[in-house]
Amino acid sequence: MSGDAPPVACRPVAPADAGAITQLFSANSVCRGCWCMHWRVEKGGKTWNACWGEPNRRTFLKLLKDGRVQGSLAFAADKPVGWCNFGPREDFPRLKRSRVLAYKAAPDTWSINCFFVAAGWRKRGIASGLLKSAMETAFERGARVLEAYPTPQRQGQDLVAPFAWTGTRALFAKAGFKPSGGNERVWVKRRAKR
Repeated sequence: MSGDAPPVACRPVAPADAGAITQLFSANSVCRGCWCMHWRVEKGGKTWNACWGEPNRRTFLKLLKDGRVQGSLAFAADKPVGWCNFGPREDFPRLKRSRVLAYKAAPDTWSINCFFVAAGWRKRGIASGLLKSAMETAFERGARVLEAYPTPQRQGQDLVAPFAWTGTRALFAKAGFKPSGGNERVWVKRRAKR
């Protein structure tokens, strides 16, 4: 990426952003199959395999059109370069089934559960901008607690992008998240008291 790259701006997703999301996800084979539906499909295995690709795309774009997708998009000029998925915890039934992420969530808990930054745009602070946008939007829309699931990593370990799709501990720590008391894999941040 050259030093004269356009600045990146992050904002909440809107139903009219179907084209931008399609452009962003179509450039990556994993996104092209998942379409940010991983946490929305209750079960893995055969159920998940049956949804992979086109069924996920159709379902995700319908949810987006109906205003039922929460997320933040990052743009460099008019080009979409990053995505962060979030929303009320109830929107993500797979969380309830996850043994690794088992946790008794407080009322009005929202989940920040997926990041994607396009190749060539990584390690430029885009994930931090997406997280900031997600936090502000979630708190404005009624979240009292934000929950995240940073990818475990050893000291000094550099994670490759496909393994950091839920974010890193450093990313969330910098934003004020802390491990929850109930599960060290679940990190939380509470809305500031007004």
